[in-house]
Order: sequence, then C-alpha cells, then structure tokens
Amino acid sequence: MKKIGLFSIALLAMGLVSCNQDFETIFEPQTNAPESPLQASDVTVAASSATAINLADFIDEEAGTSTPIPVGTISVKEGAMPANTTLKAEVEFSTDPDFGEVITLEGNINERNEITVDPTVLQDKYFNEVTRNPASTTLYMRALLYTVTDGTSVAIVGNPKESKFAARSVTFSPLFKVQISPAYYVIGAAGGWSADGARTQKFSHSNKDVYEDPIFSIVVDTGGDDCWFAIGDDAALDAVASGDWTKLFGTKGASEDMEGNMDFRYNLGGDHSFHVLGAQKIRITLNMMEYSYKIDPISVADAYYVVGGLQGWSDSQKTCLFTPEEQKNVLSYTTKWTGAWDLKVWDANSFGNWDAAWGCVVDGDNSPSGALINSGAQAISAPSAEFYTFTIDMNTMTYTWTKLDNQNPTEYQNISLIGEFNGWGGDFELTQVTPHNWYAVFTQETDGQLKFRANHDWGVNWGYGNDKDWDVSESFNKIGTNGGGNIWVPAGTYAVYLNDITNSMLILAQ
Repeated sequence: MKKIGLFSIALLAMGLVSCNQDFETIFEPQTNAPESPLQASDVTVAASSATAINLADFIDEEAGTSTPIPVGTISVKEGAMPANTTLKAEVEFSTDPDFGEVITLEGNINERNEITVDPTVLQDKYFNEVTRNPASTTLYMRALLYTVTDGTSVAIVGNPKESKFAARSVTFSPLFKVQISPAYYVIGAAGGWSADGARTQKFSHSNKDVYEDPIFSIVVDTGGDDCWFAIGDDAALDAVASGDWTKLFGTKGASEDMEGNMDFRYNLGGDHSFHVLGAQKIRITLNMMEYSYKIDPISVADAYYVVGGLQGWSDSQKTCLFTPEEQKNVLSYTTKWTGAWDLKVWDANSFGNWDAAWGCVVDGDNSPSGALINSGAQAISAPSAEFYTFTIDMNTMTYTWTKLDNQNPTEYQNISLIGEFNGWGGDFELTQVTPHNWYAVFTQETDGQLKFRANHDWGVNWGYGNDKDWDVSESFNKIGTNGGGNIWVPAGTYAVYLNDITNSMLILAQ
C-alpha cells in the first residue's frame, strides 16, 4: 500500500461503529506548524452508524452516478468557531489498525456538517494503492480536521502523536471486479492461431490463489524471425473457436513494445497483437493484477555451463559443461553440491557476461525446483550438501534438483584419454574439476580413435556402441558404457568432459 498521509500534522481521529458515539478529542498544540484558532477540545465527531461499506450501494455504474459515503458529523461548541474560519477534512483509510500506512481522501463537509467521501475516488485509490482483489476486507478509518481562515490560512486541529482516539473498523466491499482467470494461453507464435494450438502454449503459475500471486509466465517458440501473438484465457479461446476474437488481450502500446500494459481487444477497438522480431524463443511474463506484460528474447545455445562455488565463480573457466538430455533444450549436471549459493548458468553465447547469466529470483534459493531468469538473476542453492542432479529445462525456463539414491559413488584416482594419438600406450590426464566430473583441453593431431579409462587400467573404460559409431564431428555428447566402442575424433582441439557417475561423455570442438 502506498503511503500518502500527512504524518507530521495533528488529526481528529474517529472510528466507524455500530451506533452514533461522540469521542472526546484530547490534543496538544503543535509547535512546528501553525496553531489552529479552533481548539480541539471544542470539537466532537459523531461517527457514522455504518459497520460496512459496500461500494455497490453507492455507485450506480449503469446510470453513471454515485452517492457520497457518510463518515461522520462534526459538532463545534457554540461560539468557539473563530470569525472568517471554516473547516475542511481529510479521511484516512488503512488495513493496519495502527495506521502505519494509509491512503488519504479529501473529505467533503456539507451544510449539515456531515463528512463524506467520494465513493469513486475511494474505489480508484483502493484499486491502485491497496489491492485489486475483489474480496471484502477490513478497513480502518479516521478523519483529519483543518481550519481555513480568510480563505487561505490553513492550520491543523490537534496533534496526531499526542491524540487519544478509539479507532474502529468497517467491512469494506469493493465494487470493481478484477478478473484473473485460472489459466492463460498464447495464441499465435509457433502454436498457430487456432484455439487447439493455443492450448499447447499454456502459461505456468504457482497454483496459489491468483489474487495472491498474479504472475504467469511461459517460454514459447516464436516459429520464425517474425512472430505475432495474442493472449487469452479459456473463455477467450472458446470464443475464438466460435469466430469471436474480441476477448483476446492485446497491447495498449505499440505492437513491438517489449513491456507495457494490455487490455481486451473489445476495449482497444482492434487487433493490437504483440510482435517480436529476430528471436527463436521468448519468455512472456504477465502480472494480471496490473494487466501488464514483459517479453524477454531467449538466446538458444548448443551448450550451457555451470558457474558457481564449485568452480570458483570463474568467468573464464568453462570447466563445468551441462549434459544434454534426450528432450531438446533439457540439460543436467550431477555432482556433490555445497548446499549454499552453488551456481548460475551461462550459455555458450554469453559466457562471461554476468548480466546474461541465468539464475533464480531469490538469492540462495534452495527450493527443489524453480524458475530460471536472466534479468537480475540470483545464485541457486542445492537443497542440501549432497549429491544431486541439477536439471535445467530451457523450453520452460525452469530447474529441478533430483537427489541421488547412491550418496557414495565409486571414487577414481584418475581419468585419462588413451588412443591412437599415443599408440594406445599412455594416458592423457583429465582433472577432476568438481566431485566426479573430469575435464581437459586436448588436441588431436590427426584423425583417430580414442577412449576414456579410469586409474590407467582397462578394467573400467568408457566408449560408445561399436568402434567409430560415435563421430564427435556429428554430435558432441554420448552416454558411455564400460568396454564400449572406440570414439572417432577428427583432428582438432577439444574440451573433453566425463562424469563417472552418469557416464556422460562430452567432446566439444574449440
């Protein structure tokens, strides 16, 4: 809630109670502001008898009319009002009984000395400064009184810090109905412009109450360098299936705006679709409390790296390479983690640029899963200091931790390469860069075959299929087997990785 009230001024406080009641006003004069010519002890306020405010009782939307909300009636001791002096009022509303944060409305004083507030102003301020949730809630109210002398000299009646008052509450029911649907979809982009296609492009949500968590997000394929799309809920997609496109959301700004506010097409009076150029994937984030959106292009890379505590947070050492899984753009890394600020993720195109690193929303989050972001990304922590597989899904921009059943995997003293490059008679050593992950940069002088092996012995060695089934010029990763076929490696320089738990082998040309 936005703080607007005047906290350095004195106030006449009153509560809304179930019967009319006069409250004694006990104030000390202010020393740092003009003193009112009207003494607080000469003023009382009879609070309204209402115990509830339902804006539907005060605003007629169809007629476009409204009725002032009564707050209370002012009584001034006879003869106490100075000459050429009138009263004005403000009314403070708060969800906090101590009025730590308030919204302030101008109070109107009519000829019967009744204080009222404009219900449409209250609606707008509550909507913009408190919440868009349409549920009824408890509000606390109080009035501030001022004297105006000769039409210009304004002074406060009393001092809020010294005042004694009986604050009362009312049940407040907003009139506005902020519509947040349980689900939203992208229509257009790679999914096409059919309702069925849109339902394959559903926004993710936390499954909390949508008024508590109004954030929805999705990562979609654009379907090309020139992407158009709109956004809708189930009702909008049902309408599209019947030929009515007006219930979709469009942008209130320019189609190419990457962030802004949106509204229904029937309010916008046209198509107003979103337009993104030159991106293979985009992440769309909605705040349905504000009807706002943000679009972030996503760099799709062939390789992703761990950067974090296990590799010294180095922005130059590409020693920890994710293993691609069977599903495209899903990758994993398995090791024993520290359980505290373990990592961020860099793609091969952005390695070394901290602004482009992927991470989580809350620094050190050790949740078992979460969303990946690369704007203000924070370090991700493992749930505990144990062996986990950390998996990233770059299709949905999410991550998960999976704890290994075996927390005592076989230890090897060394892992090395052996092959035609050394006549199958020696070993090119790899370095264990994180627990059970081995790395080296290796130059193959001429085309030839090689394998990985442990402890300089053939008892445990890693290959794939039959000899030459894996040509690293065609793919850089395979899952090895003990005694598998020799690997065909064309001449060149390679970054070489092996995980001795998952048997992941990666040979990436440099």
